[in-house]
Formats: sequence, structure tokens, C-alpha cells
Amino acid sequence: MEKIINEVENAFNILKSGGIILYPTDTIWGIGCDATNDDAIHRINSLKNRDPSKPMLSLINNSNMLDKYLHIKPKFIDNILKEINSPTTIIYSNPKNISKLIISKENTVAFRIVKDNFCSKLISRIKKPIVSTSANIHDRKYPVNFKEIDERILKGVDYIVNLPNKSVSNLPSSIIKVNKEGEMIKLR
Repeated sequence: MEKIINEVENAFNILKSGGIILYPTDTIWGIGCDATNDDAIHRINSLKNRDPSKPMLSLINNSNMLDKYLHIKPKFIDNILKEINSPTTIIYSNPKNISKLIISKENTVAFRIVKDNFCSKLISRIKKPIVSTSANIHDRKYPVNFKEIDERILKGVDYIVNLPNKSVSNLPSSIIKVNKEGEMIKLR
């Protein structure tokens, strides 16, 4: 537990100063930053050679955070979230208080509530969502373990979290979009 606390503090200091981290999530290794920091998000897009017009998902650690980052939290979302047992990203409409760089042209934002202990503690510490994008160069296969991460990614981040990835799966999360009628549409 002490190792997790130390890694949370190290990662927090990097995020607080506008840096980017490489970290294990409840799915695959991710590259992350403060989801309200435009400069850090630009750096991630540049590092990944990624089209900046494509939004990225962010991690939160509980549904209460949605109140701060959505103009209107869907009334039924807490019931849906209780039934989800695997890492699932949900796309929401009408975000606020978050970088415009992770908002789609349709004015949507993607959040995943993490169950990973490290990620949850880091989000609690920074009190903001954390960008989470796969730790690969754009259009290349995402790494399923740390050894597969491209050297450019390893050298391009400001901090590599020193924890093993005990992920729920070696796959990216499922993605669901909730439309205005409250229907869920599975995208991935």
C-alpha cells in the first residue's frame, strides 16, 4: 500500500505541474494528464502523432464527479453504472469545466469510472478527471503489457508510474453512448 501511496504522490506532482504520465489502468497501459489542461493534452496528441480533433476519454472515480463536468447528469445513469461489471466508457452530452480538446464536435465527452486502486486514489488526489489514452503511437497496435510500449512513448512522458498492471483485461474498455432518449448504444 505504501508503494501505491508514493506512486500516487509522484504522479500527482507531475499532473499538477502540467506533465504527462504513463500509467497502468483497469484496462491497458495509458498515457494521461489533467483533463482540464490544454497544453498537456496537446503534448499527448503530439507524442502519439494523433489527430487533435479526435477526443480522448477521461477517467473519474465516482459518478458524483459527473455533476461537475456535465451540464445535466442523466437521471438514470447511476442505475446504469451500478449494473456495469467491466471497464466501460460512457459518452455523455453537454460537458463543462473540461478541456475543449477532449470534447467532440458533437459536444460530447467520454468518461470511465475506474475501479483500479491507483487510478482512483490519483483522481481523488488531483480532484479532476485524468485523460486516458492507449500507450501507443497512433494507428499502431495498443500494447497489452508494459514490455510492448514503444520507446518513443517511454521517452516522451514526464513520469512512468512504477506499478505492475494488474488489469481487469488486456483490452480497451467497452464504449457506450447514451442518447437524449436515454437509450444506450454500444460503439465498441
